[in-house]
Amino acid sequence: MKTVDKAMTLLSQFTAERGALGLSELARLAGLDKAAAHRLLAALARHGFVEQAGESRKYRLGPGFLTLARVREATAPLGRLAAAAAEALTETTGETAHVSVPGPSGMISVAIRLPHRANVINLDPAETLPFHATASGLAWLSSLKPAERAARLRPPLAAVTAATMTNPEAVAAAAELAAARGWSLCRDGYEIGVTGIAAPLLTPDGAFLAAIAVAAPSDRIEAQGAEALLPALLAARDGLARALGA
Repeated sequence: MKTVDKAMTLLSQFTAERGALGLSELARLAGLDKAAAHRLLAALARHGFVEQAGESRKYRLGPGFLTLARVREATAPLGRLAAAAAEALTETTGETAHVSVPGPSGMISVAIRLPHRANVINLDPAETLPFHATASGLAWLSSLKPAERAARLRPPLAAVTAATMTNPEAVAAAAELAAARGWSLCRDGYEIGVTGIAAPLLTPDGAFLAAIAVAAPSDRIEAQGAEALLPALLAARDGLARALGA
């Protein structure tokens, strides 16, 4: 199990900004010695999960993940259904909509749709959305038991903007409020001038499946009130739940 953990730690160092990494840099980022990192990378390369790119010989993610992604989507089609739900939500609200699932360090977007208007919120599908700094993250935290939530909110929490909540108790209180009302709101936590509203999608026994959210300019949200978007948001959440059999 330790070997698997180390391999996953290596893979998690690749991001949209760090698409290709050398052995020394990968080992440093993952906290491994070069020899151990090289052995793990060689094993991952044999199965197609990493490859070495061109003359630089730097490592990048390999095509092996594409096969697994196809199997996942064929057996549990969250991506296709999430895309349809986000599309419908964008058409109804005129705002950016996205669906995300929890990853090791934040929420990972599985579907993003942008409206056809001048002033919109853009989301990078490769970005990880911090749990404590986004409405989607708060929606996920709202589904956790207090002890599980506390384990995810160990300080220090990074200040993404000047308005990011970095006090674990304040984040926990926001998650509790989200649990009580069934939706979460985060203003300026991830980007100044942006407000997110999210609703968790849960199974009947309370297990978290995904968060569906709207992201809009804060001044537009304030002008109409966050509650004005709730009927469309909750309808999209319920529609996705039915499509997933949840």
